[in-house]
Amino acid sequence: FAVQLKEKQETMPETSERQLSTSEDESGRQRRSSSGTSENRATMVTYWKRNSNPNLQSMMLDTNADKINLYEYPEILECLPDLDGKRVLELGAGIGRFTKKFAQLAKSVVAVDFMESFLEKNKEENGHYGTVEFLHKDATQLSFEAHSFDIIFSNWLFMYLSDVETEQLLEKSLLWLAPGGTLFFRESCFHSSGNIKPDENPTYYRSPRQYIDICQSRILNGTPNYPHDQVYELIFAKALESYYEIKNNNNQVCFLFLKTNLRNLHGYKTLQDFLDHSEYAEKSIQKYESVRGEGYVTIGGAELTRELTKRLNLTATQRLLNFGSATGGSSFQISQDYGCEIVGVDISANMVGIAWDRALSYKGHRIRFEVGDGTKMRFAPSKFDVVYSRDVIFHVSDKTELLNNFYTWLKNGGRLLITDFCCGNTPFSQDLIDYARSGMYTLTSIQEYTELFEKCGFVDVHVEDRSDLYQQYCQNEIEIAEKNRINPDSKLSRQELEECVRQWKLKYSLTNSGQRRWCIFEATKPSVSFYEDDDNEQ
Repeated sequence: FAVQLKEKQETMPETSERQLSTSEDESGRQRRSSSGTSENRATMVTYWKRNSNPNLQSMMLDTNADKINLYEYPEILECLPDLDGKRVLELGAGIGRFTKKFAQLAKSVVAVDFMESFLEKNKEENGHYGTVEFLHKDATQLSFEAHSFDIIFSNWLFMYLSDVETEQLLEKSLLWLAPGGTLFFRESCFHSSGNIKPDENPTYYRSPRQYIDICQSRILNGTPNYPHDQVYELIFAKALESYYEIKNNNNQVCFLFLKTNLRNLHGYKTLQDFLDHSEYAEKSIQKYESVRGEGYVTIGGAELTRELTKRLNLTATQRLLNFGSATGGSSFQISQDYGCEIVGVDISANMVGIAWDRALSYKGHRIRFEVGDGTKMRFAPSKFDVVYSRDVIFHVSDKTELLNNFYTWLKNGGRLLITDFCCGNTPFSQDLIDYARSGMYTLTSIQEYTELFEKCGFVDVHVEDRSDLYQQYCQNEIEIAEKNRINPDSKLSRQELEECVRQWKLKYSLTNSGQRRWCIFEATKPSVSFYEDDDNEQ
């Protein structure tokens, strides 16, 4: 049975590479947001003329720029798709920190910056490459033919543009990209992070969610030659690990989008768009948290999370991937209980946006969150000691691809703990069929699920059908939902509370009937064999 759900500155303000590192007050931001576009551009030009020393420290607004660049530079390059044979547009190219690598690997590069001193330095360093065209121009005034580039790259640019300018440039970038092309940009979010503090700071410190919303609201209408409407599909949005490691700073965020055909997923553009407007819409998240507690959308909330994580024997030296981290509750709890480093990943930008906001209250905890599709994301091999995932993989149609990724990302001897829904042996009712179709879920049998782990190379695969435990928690949550229905202080409407009770009773009914089962899977990535150890020693 398968009803499918498809699917520059510490924060280094760099000068686009160029940016500013002082926190701005809210009134200053509001004044700039309400001012005219020409006034905004004049302010920005004046600022950069005053801060136009073409060196790395000035570009990154940090006295530790050399050290940060040593780690940040390769990390950003690893985020990019293959450059071989690609046509690259680099917006805000600055002194050429990334231009050199693009020139060495790409078919062609157009490097754009509106500061002449920066561009001259860039030419001096990279002008001998025959693949680079240098444009001294404001990025907001650019014009190119459709499908001119395969990759558009910027580093600390949009944080210096107003909302209107950002929207317009991203709209044009969608036109300039070839079908299947990628847009990468990195920005300082929430606040600055460089330790060089300019006297003035014309920076827009948006949240990551704001950037995602702006990109995903762009639609390029089809033409006779290209009849499909085109949109940006988010591949990932994540904080740079280098800033996290060096400065315990999660506000340097990079984004990778793919230009793709507009799909009709229950009327939505992408799987993420569908989820963020249905099961993980703001009101739906409120329903979950009203029953399961703040930060939790999976059964059992904090209590079951604590019971399950006891199985993992976690230590403070370990790194855990929380796949399907939702609004952050389990990540915060595991960090508090064990002190380990946690990377939370979820496809829902709504939920990760909430987790990003809440993480600001957990200073000192080694936690960061990323938005992304687990079948498309990239982590370094052997990065994690543990992969933990709760009731999310039934959203994924290509489970083999995801489990292969988990295997690659785990260290030798690393552990995997997953809870998820499977289909039972009872004939499927129309209620289950409608439920799976409405959520675009893919349910497989317990046996098929177990075989997938083994096929991907995991050993010591252990499965428990704990539908009884699920039912126990579900009954408790129905009682909470019933009480919420008569709570006059609830943030949800009467109709929303009634729907909440109905949904929980349906979940209980589908599992109680045997049509849907709730299972706990544990598995291990094999340790390095004796022979592999011998080979490594040789």
